[in-house]
Amino acid sequence: MFKNIALIGLVVGRVSTTLIASTLSVAIGWHLYMATGNAFDLALVGLFQIVPIFLFTLLAGWVADHFSRKMILLVTSLLLMAVLFGVAVIMSQPDFNKWYLFIALSLIGVGRAFFSPAMQSMLPNIVPPEQLNRAVALVSSSWNFALTIGPFIAGLLIAWIDRDLYWLLVFLQVITLAGFLVLPSIKSATQRKSLNLGDLLGGIDYLKKNNMVLGCLTVDLCIVFFGSVVAILPVFVSDVLKSGPETLGLLRSMPAVGATLMGLFLTGRKDAIKQNGKVLFIALTIFASSILLFALVHHIWIAALALFIYGASDMVSVVLRSSIVQILTPDDLRGRVSSLNSLFIATSNEFGDFRAGSVTALIGPVAGAVVGGVMAFGVVGASYYLFKPLRTLGEIKPPTTS
Repeated sequence: MFKNIALIGLVVGRVSTTLIASTLSVAIGWHLYMATGNAFDLALVGLFQIVPIFLFTLLAGWVADHFSRKMILLVTSLLLMAVLFGVAVIMSQPDFNKWYLFIALSLIGVGRAFFSPAMQSMLPNIVPPEQLNRAVALVSSSWNFALTIGPFIAGLLIAWIDRDLYWLLVFLQVITLAGFLVLPSIKSATQRKSLNLGDLLGGIDYLKKNNMVLGCLTVDLCIVFFGSVVAILPVFVSDVLKSGPETLGLLRSMPAVGATLMGLFLTGRKDAIKQNGKVLFIALTIFASSILLFALVHHIWIAALALFIYGASDMVSVVLRSSIVQILTPDDLRGRVSSLNSLFIATSNEFGDFRAGSVTALIGPVAGAVVGGVMAFGVVGASYYLFKPLRTLGEIKPPTTS
C-alpha cells in the first residue's frame, strides 16, 4: 500500500511539474514577445534553459547516485518554487527587465538538470520490477496528458488573468512539493561520497559496456532527431492541407492523444511482455511508417490518424526503452545513466525540431516529411543491426548480482 501511495505522489509531482513547464513556456513566450517585439528573444528562452542541462548533466547524475533521491526532488522543488516566485515578481512589473527573466530561466534549467535524473531513477525504488512496465506507462501517459493541456491552460489563463498566472504556478509548485513528501526515504545505493572524474564518467563507462542500454538511448536520440514532424505542422497545415489554425490544433494534439490512450492501455495490462525486443522494433517500424503516411496522403483525417499512430507507437517504444534502462541499470549507476538519458532526450527534441525546420525550409514540407520517414526507417534498420542484444531481448529481468 505504501508503495502505491509513493507512486501516486511521484505521478502528482511529475504531472504538476510538467504543467508548470508547459504553461510557463507558452506564457513567457507570449509576454516576452508582446513586451519586446523581438523574435530572437524567444530563441533565448530555450537557450537559457537548455545550456545548464548540458553543463550540469554529469554532476547531476553523480548526485542522484550518491545522495537521497527524495531529498534531491525536495530541494530542487524548493529551488524551482523560489525561482517561480521571482518570475512572478519580475512579470508583475509593467516594464520588466528581460535579462532578470533570462537569469531566472537559467536557474530553472539548473533545477531541472538535477531534478530529471532523480525523478527517472526514483521509479524503480518504489515499484517492483514486474510492475515497472505498467508504472512507466502510467507516469508517461500522465506526463503526456499534462504536456497536452498545459499550453491550452496557458492560453486561457493569459486571456483571463494575464501576468497574474505566474502566481498560480507558484501554488502549483507547492502541490509538486506535497507529492514528493510522501516518497520513501531511500538511502543512496552508493555510499562513497568522493567526487572524481571516474565517478562523473561512470554512466558513460557503463553505456560503453552495455550494448542493450546504449541501444535504448541511441534509438531514442536518433529516431526523434531524424523522424520528428511536429515542428513542421504549421507549414504542413497551411501549405499542403490548405487549412487553418483549427486543423493545426487538431493535428498538434493527436500524437499526445495517441500516446495517452496507449499509455493507459499499457498501464491496465497485468501480463508482462515476453518478447520486448521484438515488440520494440515493431513499434519503431510502425512509428516510421506513420511518418510516411502523414507525408504522402494529404487528407486532414488521414493526417490525424497518422499522427495518432505516431504518438501511440512512440509510447510503446518509450515504455519499453525506459523499462529496459531502469531495470538493467544497477541502482548505484541509475542516476548517472538517467542524466545522460535526459540529455539525449533534450538534444533530440530541441535539435530534432531544428533539423525538421531546416530541411523543410530547403526542400518543402512534403519532401521534408518524407525524408524524416525514410531516415526513421534507416534508424530502425541500423539499430536492428548494431544492437543485437536489444532486438533479441525477451522478458526484462534485473541483472544478477555477485
